[in-house]
Amino acid sequence: MRFECVMEPNGRWMVWDVRLDLPAQFSALALIGLCHDEAVSLCSLLNETGSETGSNEARQSRAS
Repeated sequence: MRFECVMEPNGRWMVWDVRLDLPAQFSALALIGLCHDEAVSLCSLLNETGSETGSNEARQSRAS
C-alpha cells in the first residue's frame, strides 16, 4: 500500500505517502494533525483511488 496512517508525537494522526516519504496531500492540504478515524478514512480513500493528484502536488512542494 502506498499510504499508511502514522501517529504523530502529539497523539494526532497523519497519512504518510510511502512512495514520496512525505505526509500525503489531498486538495493541496497536508494530511496531518488528524483524529484516528479521519486518518483511517482518508488513507483508505487514497489507497483505493491510487490518488495521483496528491502525488503531483507533493512533488511540486518538494521541488520548491
